[in-house]
Amino acid sequence: MRGRTLTDVSSQTLAENVAAAALEKKATDVVILDLRKLEAVTDFFVICSGDVDQHVRAIVRHIEDQVKTRLGERVLHREGMESLHWVLLDYVNVVVHVFRPSFREFYRLEDLWGDAKLQRIHEEKDLAITAKPTRRKPTAPASKKTRTAATPRGKTTSGTKTKTGTAKKPAAKETVRKSSVKKTVKKISRKKES
Repeated sequence: MRGRTLTDVSSQTLAENVAAAALEKKATDVVILDLRKLEAVTDFFVICSGDVDQHVRAIVRHIEDQVKTRLGERVLHREGMESLHWVLLDYVNVVVHVFRPSFREFYRLEDLWGDAKLQRIHEEKDLAITAKPTRRKPTAPASKKTRTAATPRGKTTSGTKTKTGTAKKPAAKETVRKSSVKKTVKKISRKKES
């Protein structure tokens, strides 16, 4: 790896997840270029195409969302969102290129990096990843409070149902807020009078 990602995700896993996300949004001609054996500034290029501007935008947003959700990675740098002819997403070890077809044909990155190992992705099953890794969120510790009531709420031991009242904490908070506001207004009016 030439750079560092924000998490310990391998660059190949990142590239494959990017390709999978692009396929989910119906990107066409998805290609992964393996640049690790070349003198390149990154490990992988993922190149794909979108038919129209809205399609390119949808692909880019979906890639960013899915990579963040699945792997916890955020894009380091983004270019081309204004014109949507060629959008570049830089994840340090993986650089994503989403083109409109005419611009992809003009720049021909696959030919420019002709010495790189090229993998065409037609379906998600063409990828080595079988299970998409998901980022685990930290869980809050379990509450130590436990209910020790012997009978369910609303019932008495004799079996007749009792009326349960609801707590009026929100109203109490509202009263406190109103009184503190009134105090502040009084202070301000006193200062103005003096």
